[in-house]
Amino acid sequence: MSRKGDILHVLATKSSNKQLVHRNALAVFADLKVLLRETATELNSQICAIDHSVVVEFVDRGEYEVEIRFSGDSLIFQVHSNAFALPEKHPLRQTPYVQADEKRAFFGLIHVYNFLSDSFKMRRMNDAGMLLSRFFVNGEGHYMAEGLGRLGMPLTETPITPEVMQTWVEHAMLQAMDMDLVVAPFNEIHEISVMELEGLREELRQRTSKRLGYRPTGGR
Repeated sequence: MSRKGDILHVLATKSSNKQLVHRNALAVFADLKVLLRETATELNSQICAIDHSVVVEFVDRGEYEVEIRFSGDSLIFQVHSNAFALPEKHPLRQTPYVQADEKRAFFGLIHVYNFLSDSFKMRRMNDAGMLLSRFFVNGEGHYMAEGLGRLGMPLTETPITPEVMQTWVEHAMLQAMDMDLVVAPFNEIHEISVMELEGLREELRQRTSKRLGYRPTGGR
């Protein structure tokens, strides 16, 4: 086969499959956005009857990102614009499923990150978020997920259903609410410079995350 023939073969196989994976990921993400909007609307209606100070909000940030806010937390869902191959040493590579068709090892990715809502509201650019989970979908529409707590799912050779995505979203929300802010040890933050104090006064730029606790940047 000529070099041009080799190129055409790769374009017709690997490149075509990557495009299929990308389209599948975008389709799943579009459905996810609808589900998140409905979930936010339903939960907000129910919680407002209990406590008006607690709000659940949906924010559409375009084709590749969506946010849901609740209880001081923000979950940011992002779909990547590329298809990714599993690492060569990934256990799934050794399964009959992938060995029967190498194209099955390419996946689109949807990440869900947890941030404090105030980090965006107060523009605290040093605040840290956390990756809670990532959802994989391949060219055949088969899926799996990695994540904290109950957010992991094994590879499933069936189509993605609304129930699957609803469960994933609800576990992500519960995981976020289960991780509380933790006060940093006093001896680690008892010194603060004038510059740090000015920063706190002007913009509240303490680097805050659920893992680090409430701690000014540069505190010792």
